[in-house]
Amino acid sequence: MARGVQRKYFSNARQPFSIVILGKTYYVISSPSDTTDFYSNITTLSWDGFLNHTLHTFGVSSKRLEFLWTPPEKATVLNPKRKCLIHLTQDLYKQHLLPGPTYSGLIEKYRQSLQDLSSWEKLSWRHGKDVTARSNTFSLYDLCAQVMIDATQLSLFDPVLFAIDPSMTDKMRIFTDQLWKLFYNSVLLDAREIKALREKYIRAFSIYQRLPKEMRKNEAWIVTALIDQYKEQGIHEGDSAAMLVMVYWTGDANAYKLAFWIMSYILFDSDLYTALVAETSPAISDNGDIDMSYLAKNCPLLHSVYSEALRLRKRDLAFRQVETDTHIGGKVLRGGNLALVPICQLHDDRSVFGKDAGTFHATRFQKEASFQNCPSYKPYGGGKTYCPGRFFAMQEIFAFVAVLLNRYSIQKQQECRRFPKPDEASLTLGVSRPLPGEDLQVHLTNPKLLGTNPGESVGGVCT
Repeated sequence: MARGVQRKYFSNARQPFSIVILGKTYYVISSPSDTTDFYSNITTLSWDGFLNHTLHTFGVSSKRLEFLWTPPEKATVLNPKRKCLIHLTQDLYKQHLLPGPTYSGLIEKYRQSLQDLSSWEKLSWRHGKDVTARSNTFSLYDLCAQVMIDATQLSLFDPVLFAIDPSMTDKMRIFTDQLWKLFYNSVLLDAREIKALREKYIRAFSIYQRLPKEMRKNEAWIVTALIDQYKEQGIHEGDSAAMLVMVYWTGDANAYKLAFWIMSYILFDSDLYTALVAETSPAISDNGDIDMSYLAKNCPLLHSVYSEALRLRKRDLAFRQVETDTHIGGKVLRGGNLALVPICQLHDDRSVFGKDAGTFHATRFQKEASFQNCPSYKPYGGGKTYCPGRFFAMQEIFAFVAVLLNRYSIQKQQECRRFPKPDEASLTLGVSRPLPGEDLQVHLTNPKLLGTNPGESVGGVCT
C-alpha cells in the first residue's frame, strides 16, 4: 500500500506521509535516510510507548502497566541499578541472547533438542508416519514448524510445559498468524479465536511459574531470572504470565517460516542444493552431532542464502510512538500518533539491490558484504532496539537446514512445480507465511536404511 501511495501521489519521492486506519493516524517513513533518523531518535520517537500497546496486546492489564515501569525500592544481585522491570528485562535479553556464557548454554540446549527431534524415529512419529519405513512424505511447512517450535520451546522452558498443555506448540502457527488482530483491536475484526488462544497460553504460564524451581530445573537461565524478578517485584500473576507468553512467542514466531522459505529456494535449485551440502557437511557428523560453531563461522553461502531469504520475506512494520512533534524528511510528525517503517519497501529498494531486487539470488550477500549493514537492510530493526535474538535465530535456522540436507535425502514431490507464493495480503509481525495451499510436499529418505549418502538426489523431484 505504501509503495502505491508513493507512486501515485509523491512521484516515488519517498517522503513521509500520513494515513488514517480505524481512526488512528500513522506516519509512514520509507526512505533509507529517514529510516536512519527513525531508529536513532530515542527522545521523541519512543519504543517504550509502543511497548505498552504490545504488552496490553499479550494480556497485561492496562490498569497495571504503570507498575511495570516503576523502579523497585531495593537493589538486587540481578538488578543492582534498580531499573524498572521493562528495562531490566531488556538488559536480561541482551545478556542471555548476545554471545557469551549464558548464550552458549542456550545454543547447546537447542543443539541437543534439534538433534533428538530431527531423528528419523521422532520425525516420523511426530507426523504420524511409519517409523520403520525407508522414506516418508511430509509437508515442508509442517516439518519446519513442528521441529523448530518444539526445539525452541525445549531450549527456553522445562519439558514440564509440554505436560501442562501438550497442544501449545501445535497452536503457535494460528497464534502467530492471527496476533495482528489483537494489535489493531477493532470491532470489525473477528478476534475470538486468537483471544481464546491468548487466554489458553496465559493459563499455561500461570501454572508454569507457580511450580517450584526443582520442577523447572531444565529451563533457560533467562526464564528463571525473569520469573524470579516477577515474584520479587510482586507482579500480578496474570501480567507475568502474559509476559512469558511474549517470551514464548518471540522465540517461536518466525524461525520456522524463514526455514521454510530457505528450504524451498534450495529445493528449486539443484546447484544450490549441491553447494550447500558440500559446505555444511563437515558440521554434521555420522552419529548426528551438530557443530553449531562451524555453521556460524565457515558457511558463507548458507549465510548469504539466509540473508537473502530474510530480505525477501521479512514483510513487517517497525513502529514508534511519536511523543512530541518531530521533524523527519522535511515533514512534521505530530505527537500522540504512531510512526512506522514498512520493512518491505527498504528490502525491495532497486537503487541498492539492483533491478532484480525482487528476485532471489543465493550469492547476493556473499558477493556484496556491505549489504548486511546498509540502511536499506533492516531485518532486525535498528538503534537501541536492535534485536538481541538475531544470533540465536540465525544459528537455529542454520542448524535445521544443515540437518535436513545432510541427514536425509530430500526431494520435492513431482506435482510441486511452482515455487510457493507468500501471503502478502495478510498483516504479519515478521516473516511472511506461504499462502494457504502453497505448501511443498517433500519426500525424505533415511540414507542409513538405504546405504546411500545424503544429497545424492539433490533438488530433484520424486515420482
